[in-house]
Amino acid sequence: MKPIYPAVKAVIVKDGKFLALKKKGVEGEVFELPGGRMNYGETHGEALFREVYEETKLQVQPFILYDTWEFFHEDFQITGVIYLVEMPEGGEIELSDEHEEYRFLPLEKESLNVIDIVFSSRMERWDFEAIKGFMRK
Repeated sequence: MKPIYPAVKAVIVKDGKFLALKKKGVEGEVFELPGGRMNYGETHGEALFREVYEETKLQVQPFILYDTWEFFHEDFQITGVIYLVEMPEGGEIELSDEHEEYRFLPLEKESLNVIDIVFSSRMERWDFEAIKGFMRK
């Protein structure tokens, strides 16, 4: 039987934009959401806090569970959840060695052109205007 790994991702929102990271060694303009695999014994919140901190040095807290995603490889499967997260006040991004660039992309469907298909295929169904309004409250 092939393994299934649980994972968490964050849509970190600031001023109507979301944080996207470019992984080192990936050709082209392909960005992903911050986050990664969970460790045994971690809650979703703990894993999200740890992964986002490892990748960006931002200290975030899950705001709302928003969606799920799956990735299938010939040797394993990753099943994950996506949280909406507010950018911490005064947060300064410091990328890990895993990533080479970050951008804040507008919360709009056009931004999905540079997001990895694993996530953009889910995000294309999102109501970005509702997310913008919700995150302002």
